[in-house]
Amino acid sequence: MTNRVVRDIIRRRDLVRTKPTASVRDAAREMDQHRCGSILVCEKGRLAGIFTERDLLTRVVAQGLDPDATPLKEVMTPNPDTIEAGDFVRDALRKMDEGAFRHLPVMEGGEIVGVVSIRDMPLADVAELQPELEARHTLSECLR
Repeated sequence: MTNRVVRDIIRRRDLVRTKPTASVRDAAREMDQHRCGSILVCEKGRLAGIFTERDLLTRVVAQGLDPDATPLKEVMTPNPDTIEAGDFVRDALRKMDEGAFRHLPVMEGGEIVGVVSIRDMPLADVAELQPELEARHTLSECLR
């Protein structure tokens, strides 16, 4: 198993963030402009939530909400799970799998330093962890 840490794979680009009162349309425009699948929602300097492409589809479009009139605070994922920059990539993968999400905010020293996406994960790490993840899903289905 590789010992790669999250810090090594996060992209060093500007963090895409906005306020909870921003409209869904404004957030979608920001995501499109920055070519990313999520936007961090921050309030008073702290992470309040995350809004993703999946949220846009399931919580806005599928529900027939008006993206101009809907503030992010009504459709974002509040208080999202996070991971520390010094944690192992395999731990980020496990967390994403367990929570069934594809974007994970990265923290360091109490500050947001990035977002890691399932697309950022090195294939070698995913391949190494795949048998464990498949076994977990099989066990989960058996227990239903």
